[in-house]
Amino acid sequence: MRFNSKKGKVMFPLLIIVLILMAASSLASVLDWEFLQKIPGADSENGQGFLFVTLPIMGLILWLIAATYYEINGEELKIAAGPIRYNIHIHTIRSIEASKNPISSPALSLDRLRIDYNQSNVVYISPQDKKEFTEELLKINPNIRVHLE
Repeated sequence: MRFNSKKGKVMFPLLIIVLILMAASSLASVLDWEFLQKIPGADSENGQGFLFVTLPIMGLILWLIAATYYEINGEELKIAAGPIRYNIHIHTIRSIEASKNPISSPALSLDRLRIDYNQSNVVYISPQDKKEFTEELLKINPNIRVHLE
């Protein structure tokens, strides 16, 4: 069963703004717009190099937006965020609790779940339907402590 990442009111717009700014900067650099001369280190000679750095970063951000999800297959929880992948055996999950922690994680929202697994591993995710997601995990491992409030 697949659960898409919730697209939050802070994280998702922030990623879109970064994409727009990067695209505008790249376009300005390639087209050699006049105002560009006022920006330190952004002259037309650097334009193509800037574009070669910016395009892969933009591609990574788009990949993160398009491919951040959580999938339950058998007894495995697969967490995917662009090129980043985790596989967690569901029976190693000790607890799930609501969190707003902004730490870097495979989540597109600050409305997150903290998942503690193994001895001391933690991952933060943001499934759209936290309750259904948690219920599916509990069907496989009823020993998970859950605190969603």
